[in-house]
Amino acid sequence: MGTHKELDSLKLQLLKDFLLNKNKLSSYIVQGFPTHKRTLFDIITSTLNDDNDDGDEMNVFIRFERQVRSKIKNFTEVTVLDMTDKDFKIHFRLTRESIEILIFNLGPLLSNSKFKCSIEKQILVFTWYMANCETHRQIANRFNLSDSTSHGIIINCLLQLNTLNRVFIKWPSGQRAIETMEKFHALRQTSFPNVIGAVDGCHIAILAPWEKRSVMPKLDRNMFYNRKQVPSVLLQGIVNADQIFIDVFAGWPGSSHDARVFRKSTIGQNILENHGSILPPNCHILGDGAYPLTEKIMVPYKDNGHLTQNQKNFNKILSSSRVVVEQAFGKLIGRFRKLKYISH
Repeated sequence: MGTHKELDSLKLQLLKDFLLNKNKLSSYIVQGFPTHKRTLFDIITSTLNDDNDDGDEMNVFIRFERQVRSKIKNFTEVTVLDMTDKDFKIHFRLTRESIEILIFNLGPLLSNSKFKCSIEKQILVFTWYMANCETHRQIANRFNLSDSTSHGIIINCLLQLNTLNRVFIKWPSGQRAIETMEKFHALRQTSFPNVIGAVDGCHIAILAPWEKRSVMPKLDRNMFYNRKQVPSVLLQGIVNADQIFIDVFAGWPGSSHDARVFRKSTIGQNILENHGSILPPNCHILGDGAYPLTEKIMVPYKDNGHLTQNQKNFNKILSSSRVVVEQAFGKLIGRFRKLKYISH
């Protein structure tokens, strides 16, 4: 950085600028010595420690040093408001109307949170996290928050949203069940009759868990690796003809079989043990070959190479109706891209 004489001169100038005008120091560092900020900080720190008994100036400078990292200003207040409806949906993967619904339902639950930013901003932060594969550091930088605040907002929104799962995910009954069956019947020119839903499982890739002393119980990491040797957890979903989820069950490790997950789920136990008490008479759900064939669960014939034409037609019609659940999972992961890989 120069000779000792130049360093002494620089120390005096920086100290003078700092004591007389704290704001001037910021521009001095950024414009004059952008690559030596760390060295300048060390110089002023040592100078203040040696020559100044009052710690107020030092505390102010330390706070300044912590805030040096630049962030995007007014992203929520200006940029988001200026977005067209099309751009808004491209970035947040939801329409403004859907965000308003989240604000209406989540607002009362988030109003007592410890975060100082508005409820609207908290929900936008959470939606951005789910819609984009960005780290907490990147999200904090975009929304002008600290990393810890970004993380806390997202975790809090997830927990509160989970308490509202039955508000958004409802099993059809009564007239709604009849309407659901009618919509399945109208899906294709030749549709599978008396269908109330289609079930399937989806693997959500995760970072393989590890044991932490006194934090996590002992577990076998290998049980989270699925048949493709990717660590994952299973998400079981049942959807209606409109590709809307009417039941979800998640959390089992990736090595689990779809049939076992179904047997352990609440909806599966109800259908298998109580003989479909929640299903209307002569009604059933559709599954693929991984699920057990019962009176209330219709699955395709196993293709052993010797299927009759009638059996092939049966499989084709069943598949054409059951495909809605695969389409729903595709839209879910395409919209909330964080579900492609959850690392934290």
